[in-house]
Amino acid sequence: MGAAADFIIEYRTMDLGADQFGADPAPGSQTPPPSSGSSAPSSPGAPVAGTSVQSPAASAPGTPSNQTWRLVPLPPGHRPIGLKWVYKVKKNAAGEVIKHKARLVAKGYVQQPGVDFDEVFAPVARIESVRLLLALAAQEGWPVHHMDVKSAFLNGELIEEVYVRQPPGFTVVSHEDKVLHLDKALYGLRQAPRAWNAKLDETLVALGFSQSASEHAVYARGKGASRLLM
Repeated sequence: MGAAADFIIEYRTMDLGADQFGADPAPGSQTPPPSSGSSAPSSPGAPVAGTSVQSPAASAPGTPSNQTWRLVPLPPGHRPIGLKWVYKVKKNAAGEVIKHKARLVAKGYVQQPGVDFDEVFAPVARIESVRLLLALAAQEGWPVHHMDVKSAFLNGELIEEVYVRQPPGFTVVSHEDKVLHLDKALYGLRQAPRAWNAKLDETLVALGFSQSASEHAVYARGKGASRLLM
């Protein structure tokens, strides 16, 4: 998306034909994810040959490229928010396990309004708007593309002062008493959806898109044959 967008986008073209909608997974094929790191290796669907594993270290934000947080002493009068690992088993359309993931999330349920966050609302496209766009695309023969931003919420920039404890299992040696000052959002934070939406809106506007006045989750750019709707 150019210099204005610094997040990673997964992109593919969609075919609106009915045969593109896959069948539901077979009954009984659901594999429950492990509830903790210690139970992950022995849980149903544990990694086997041919599957990939995304480790907690690889999933932990805060790398220099993302600049999610900074290790700092806890300022007086602030309370750090706890973090936890959430584990997930990812499957393909056939119900086969292809990846085991671990995501670091904040315990947002302990956040206090007016202290840890102010506003949390983020617009979501109404189903009527989605159906209208798909109907227009089918009628006019427009190409339809599907895009997904990887770890979208981790790109949202925080305006509040938020401190969290160091991730379980990843405490920095000789700095165990320090906490993480969040510059960007984490999954689980109450304001994470709003922060991501603000980042997305800023990026799309910089790329020349205009937000719909009646549907804030719909954007448009260009006219005629070069018109883009998102």
